[in-house]
Amino acid sequence: MLTERPTAIVYVDGLNLDKRLLDKFPEFRWLNIIKLCEILLPTHEIRLVRYFTSRIKPPLNDQEVAINQGIYLEALNSLGNKICISYGKMIRRDRVFPVAPFSVSPDGKPVLARVATVEEKGSDVALASFMVLDAAKGAAEMFVLLSNDSDFRPTLRILREELGVKIGLFSPVSQPSSSLLVSEKMLIKIIRSSALQASQLPNHIHSNKGNIRKPKAWT
Repeated sequence: MLTERPTAIVYVDGLNLDKRLLDKFPEFRWLNIIKLCEILLPTHEIRLVRYFTSRIKPPLNDQEVAINQGIYLEALNSLGNKICISYGKMIRRDRVFPVAPFSVSPDGKPVLARVATVEEKGSDVALASFMVLDAAKGAAEMFVLLSNDSDFRPTLRILREELGVKIGLFSPVSQPSSSLLVSEKMLIKIIRSSALQASQLPNHIHSNKGNIRKPKAWT
């Protein structure tokens, strides 16, 4: 007789996953994030994967990056009701910084340069909020963070110390941030390239919105 498995919800910091891991393995960007979570946590039923990201704003001479991201997000949406994508925003801002190496002008003031920057806003706050909300509602038996962003330390501590729920960490780096290791009892899994390779989407996906093809740049 089959024993019912405990349930888990996974919260994916999409931009952190890209920066910390997929930039090193671009051949595995066509990632079935649900399957990856199932491979990393076979003892649990993955009830839901909450995927948090922002639509990137590439340089004007490299629009293909944004197009490929859009194709990938369509592919994730085709996976059904086990995944929920939440979006923050990318904001372009001009900031003024001292030049490097540091130098001063004839009048004794630091020489400054205006730099165009891109900042992501909203997705981290949304991830933390949903993680606490789902835990408070008892939506699953374990709540797993996929990120190496130390800013999530307070969230994990609230879940463990205040709400008393089971927590886990899927780390995109081989040595997770010590700030995220808030409990000796928390589950910790390192995402290996072999798990990425075993979790790839089909090259062609048939969805209600039409056919989705893996971007040529990712093959």
